[in-house]
Amino acid sequence: VAGQDCQVSNSMKLDCGVSGSTQSSCEASGCCWQELYDGSTVPWCFYPNGTFEAPPPPPPGVPFTSADMQTMWGFFMANIDIEGLGGVVAAPDNDTPGGSYIYHWERDGALSMDAYLLTAMPSINNTHFQHYAQWVLNVQNEPDPNGIDVRIEPKYYLPNGEVYDQSWCRPQTDGPALRAITLINYANYLIENNQKDYVQQYLWTGSQSVYNGGAIKFDLDWVVSGWQQNSCDLWEEVQSTDFFWNRSMFKKAMFLGSDFAAAMGDSSSSASYYSAATSINSTLEAHYNGEFIFESTNREEDTAVILALNNGYDDSGMFSPTDPRVTQTINTFNMLFYTTYSINIEDTSNGVPGILYGRYQGDTYAGGNPWILNTNSLAQLFYRGATTLMEKQEMPDRDTMAYWRTIIWTLAKRQHTVESLLAMSPSEFAMEVATAGDAVMYRVYYHVEPYGFHLSEQIDRNTGDEESATDLTWSYATIMKAMWYRNYFTAAAAKAHPELAAHPEWSNFFKQLHWQ
Repeated sequence: VAGQDCQVSNSMKLDCGVSGSTQSSCEASGCCWQELYDGSTVPWCFYPNGTFEAPPPPPPGVPFTSADMQTMWGFFMANIDIEGLGGVVAAPDNDTPGGSYIYHWERDGALSMDAYLLTAMPSINNTHFQHYAQWVLNVQNEPDPNGIDVRIEPKYYLPNGEVYDQSWCRPQTDGPALRAITLINYANYLIENNQKDYVQQYLWTGSQSVYNGGAIKFDLDWVVSGWQQNSCDLWEEVQSTDFFWNRSMFKKAMFLGSDFAAAMGDSSSSASYYSAATSINSTLEAHYNGEFIFESTNREEDTAVILALNNGYDDSGMFSPTDPRVTQTINTFNMLFYTTYSINIEDTSNGVPGILYGRYQGDTYAGGNPWILNTNSLAQLFYRGATTLMEKQEMPDRDTMAYWRTIIWTLAKRQHTVESLLAMSPSEFAMEVATAGDAVMYRVYYHVEPYGFHLSEQIDRNTGDEESATDLTWSYATIMKAMWYRNYFTAAAAKAHPELAAHPEWSNFFKQLHWQ
């Protein structure tokens, strides 16, 4: 290619092609072409020299200290259970590019309370969660001023929960599924701690005349009948009947709901939920287009998919963190956002590991910046993948390992060939994947530490400054979950392989974080 340096060794070639790429299409996209043998793990279509200057590996240790996490935990806790009425403020900021964030979004509230339940164990404040459950019961029975089912409203006024009655993107159908998932997890916690009476009184009453069957059942029943409805997307901008994010939440809610209904002695509801789950599940495979998992036909390259792979996973193995299709998807987003944001290139030049993720290709909201919560979610996916590799002691196949090689190089400049990665034990490779998670978290640290660990919504794509809503609850929720999964991985790895924890290269990696 004229003007391009295509003299790249095979071990350093980063894939620039897609399935079906030809020499003409490859070179038309500004990449290099060198034909090799069929089945080669070395890409035929690859980036020229100088396209990617990979960042260094993360330093040994943990991306955040326990003191850092405790600071962020305090900011997070200030945003939940507003005035003791159970609402969750999206952010205590009334001056953002999108207007005031001093509302309870149904989605943000459910995801934040689910993160609280997971990351506060075993020291959960039951009062906060009971207030949230009462909040849900309250808003489920509010009259709707907008002519839709109140369960699929986007947001509510604080502190009392009146339905937001101004123009907004409606409906948002993921809400009932997200609330049901959160409250099922809470109900299971109560049952395990001999508090089933509360569950039967408010969450699953056994009678339609008492709280519509309970907060959990009322939301699950909407999903059964409404999962094929048109909806706004996760970002409240476009509409479709087939978002990967929504379908993933519906599927998980239905599978969890089926098991929970059976445990509560309701075999009819259990069967209904299971039938819906299998129907929804059958639609998800079509979201893989041979190159990556796409969100919808009108918004393909969207990191709502990354969030869905975390929040919608149901332990079935489908789209697990180590699924080859997931690996391809991560690689696709890495290439997209590295080239989209000048701050990613600048951070790399400054020796900062990792990458910052935005929302989707072509985003323009508030300048179209990287988002902290999306970047945290990538790290969570890596930590979950590392845990899967460690626990199952299975390695990716050769083709998938070629994508992993690119990912590991792009985020942390750890130079491997496919063969050298395949020669690792599953535990050793798990450490490489976890290191990719740390690389991402170190880049977040680099940008939020100067702000005293206050987490905004976005990071400016050019300057690296925090932008948009200040103290976004969802940003805190995702960093807590990412670090919880890191703790889970390191504890499991140290227990199964104490020799790793004692290894000089890894010993600092195994520190556990505490934030309560």
